[in-house]
Amino acid sequence: MDTKWRSNALFFLYALLLVIGLNGPLTLMEQGDHYLHRDYYQTQEFRQQLDQYASYLNLFVLNSLSEQDAKASITVEEDDIEQYRWMRNQEVPLKDQIYLIRNEYDPLIQEASDSGNDKVADYYAAERDGKLEELMKLFEDNDYVSALIRDEKEQEIDFYYRQRETYRSEYNHLDNQFDYYFRSPSTNIVHTSLNVPDDSSARNELYGSSHAYAASYTIDIGHSLHYSLEFYGTDAPLAPYQGWIAVPKDSAMQESAKRYKRAQWSLFAYGLASVVLLVFCLIRWRSVLSLRAETSRWAAYHRKLPLDVKLLLFAGTSALTLGLLLSLAGQYSGLFDALLLYGGKMLATLFLAAVGMALTLLQWQYLVNELSSWSDIRREWARSLIVRGALQMKSSFARIANYVKDSYLYKSTGIRLFAHSIVLIGLGLAGGWSTFSYFEYDDPFFLLFTAVMAIIGIAVVLLSTRQFGYLNKVAMAANELAAGRMPNELPPSGSGVIASLASNINTLRLGVTMLQNEQAKSERLKTELVTNVSHDLRTPLTSIITYAGLLKTEDATMEERAAYIEIINQKSKRLKTMIDDLFEVSTMASGNARMLLEKADLVQLMQQALAEYKETMDSSDIQFRISMPEEPLYALVDGQKLWRVFDNLIGNMIKYSLSHTRAYISMQLSDRHEAIITFKNVSKYELGDNAEELFERFKRGDTSRHTEGSGLGLAIAKSIIDLHEGRLALETDGDLFKVSVILKLQEQDTKG
Repeated sequence: MDTKWRSNALFFLYALLLVIGLNGPLTLMEQGDHYLHRDYYQTQEFRQQLDQYASYLNLFVLNSLSEQDAKASITVEEDDIEQYRWMRNQEVPLKDQIYLIRNEYDPLIQEASDSGNDKVADYYAAERDGKLEELMKLFEDNDYVSALIRDEKEQEIDFYYRQRETYRSEYNHLDNQFDYYFRSPSTNIVHTSLNVPDDSSARNELYGSSHAYAASYTIDIGHSLHYSLEFYGTDAPLAPYQGWIAVPKDSAMQESAKRYKRAQWSLFAYGLASVVLLVFCLIRWRSVLSLRAETSRWAAYHRKLPLDVKLLLFAGTSALTLGLLLSLAGQYSGLFDALLLYGGKMLATLFLAAVGMALTLLQWQYLVNELSSWSDIRREWARSLIVRGALQMKSSFARIANYVKDSYLYKSTGIRLFAHSIVLIGLGLAGGWSTFSYFEYDDPFFLLFTAVMAIIGIAVVLLSTRQFGYLNKVAMAANELAAGRMPNELPPSGSGVIASLASNINTLRLGVTMLQNEQAKSERLKTELVTNVSHDLRTPLTSIITYAGLLKTEDATMEERAAYIEIINQKSKRLKTMIDDLFEVSTMASGNARMLLEKADLVQLMQQALAEYKETMDSSDIQFRISMPEEPLYALVDGQKLWRVFDNLIGNMIKYSLSHTRAYISMQLSDRHEAIITFKNVSKYELGDNAEELFERFKRGDTSRHTEGSGLGLAIAKSIIDLHEGRLALETDGDLFKVSVILKLQEQDTKG
């Protein structure tokens, strides 16, 4: 055993070393472009920060303009006025605007005049005339329109300055990391972070020993990555600038430069070491593959797989390993930003890649052993899914051949087929004659005629063969039924007399099958009912007897006796509850239950039931989603019994829902004036396909019967809903469990 474990460990270690050896070159290819620069200041990352800082510098310093000055520089040209009028006219033409104003006020004025209320009429007339005058000014008074345009531009400038302030924190952060000196060629204005008298002194200082990097830079008027006042119709005095930007040696950006240098050296060292390791792994390839880990059991499983499945698995693990290697290469740069985070991720990825590599090498070893000769390859190929699929297609063609055979099960149909064949032979002869005529007379008509005859002939033969075979199958199925035997189901085909006969035979067959299934199911459910009743009633009764016996012992302490009495009390109550539930469901099933029907709001009943479980729902790890209508839904129900239904269903959701999932309770009004109440949750127990059996008494979703409950909740709920002439339906989809309660509403309430 120690030798096998040692072989396994060496095999995995080799896979790990091979992954590291392959990862180095991949990391060099992935990260090499970024780390081939002389230093950090030549990278695209730094260039982007430099450009961004220049943009912010232009925005906040070089061409910074106060909001008042920007508004003062607003200009309104004649073209602006014409454009404004054109746009207003495009929205609603002038004549239409005049019509709308008159149409709004003229009836009001006329109504006030007719009623003798002249003051109101004058008020409406003055308001109408004011709007008409304002509208005409819009298309005639340039000063009025200019003021409107100026107001809009001022609002745009307000928006611009609000947006600009959102970038001030980014500018302040970058401003602490750069020094600059800029002069405008047009205005000779200088902006600098240095204390120098002229350009030459500034250049000497920026390119001196106090700075790690310096570069000349030109900032145009519109050099802004974000906003520019040029777009807001102002005549702001903006100017270009030329100068230098430098990084001081005490700048925080120096840390990025040092980190870049460390990453650069470590990358090339890692790449070189991994190449050496890769060469070592390739040299040791054969000796490592000769290691025999404990693989006999897995090899047996692998041999049972079809060849194409083996190849797919091999390709899958290979692709997974390659993907992990590429992911590992992409994570390298983050290692120097967050060592613990990226180091942990890289170790986890490295381990998974090693597992993938080990699986790939193991499968390669299996494939080499299993396909060591041509006979092995042929044998494995014969077991592949592709070959099996081809054989399946071959069997499909064989079924077509059986159609011909089936058509001769009865001689009369065989004779009919023979007659059809004679006709088709005639068509074939006609086709042959037309083919000969085509070559003899070189007339394309005969070639077309030949093709048509061939297509018609083939279609008629196939259709006739299938129909005759189907007829014989129907006749033989009828004979089987008459003899008291169960025939196979007849597939539907067509819509004629034969298809109708086949459908009737299938119906008879289905009826017999259903009777047999129902009988078997009835016997099974009867047995399960007796078993479940015996188990659920015996369990608390056994506990009562056991603890009653313990009470009789003389060496039991008072505390123990009190505990025994409490357990007996609990088990007695549970036994009484189960007996009461069984009596209740039996009473309702027999139709003897008393119903106190009265008008009740279903929404309020549901809210009361939910309130009973509020603390339990809040403390559980199940997320409940409740959807109730805002309007009440009234129905004629027994409120106490319907509350019992809601209580049982909500209790089941809390008891049987899978932890950390969502459960949904909703109520809605249907188009048929019915209330549809839906309970949906993901079950923690496997439900199976026979969801309707959960309505049976003492039937539980927890087949192990470890949970509290009588197994009568759904049976009681269904009986209560049946007494209300409603419907309770169960649906399952895998572990999704859905209960729908459908109740009729009172007619007058649904209309309201």
